[in-house]
Amino acid sequence: MLTYNDVQTLIANGLTAKGYSPLPVFHPGPGPDLDAQDVNPNSMVVIQLLAGLGESTDGAFDRASFQVRAIGPQGDYLSAETLARDIDQTCLTVVSSKSATGKWGLPIVRTGGAPALLLQDDGDRYHFICSYIWEVVYV
Repeated sequence: MLTYNDVQTLIANGLTAKGYSPLPVFHPGPGPDLDAQDVNPNSMVVIQLLAGLGESTDGAFDRASFQVRAIGPQGDYLSAETLARDIDQTCLTVVSSKSATGKWGLPIVRTGGAPALLLQDDGDRYHFICSYIWEVVYV
């Protein structure tokens, strides 16, 4: 089973490689934790695990799904969009990977188009959202 930690680690490693320091605050979905937003009004990444497509016909792979919401700092559309696109690039460049829990992840694909603007919240922060499918096999 794909876990929040699997996805968070993948994204955090990708953003670190792209020079993000400090990293955005990570939070499990479905929505941003308003208390966490109040404590850190900078960038935030919300990861929500979704139902996915289930196992493949031969039962070897689980086709899990997750959604990422990238939230930028207050009043900064460009930073929010850049964060969303950097996360997208990180996800789409996965060829294969092995997690500490023994899962092999195959390429990640989007369920639709590129990250899109979801909303501008009351704190003048822009939220971009994108959903993915990640096939994993358990060894």
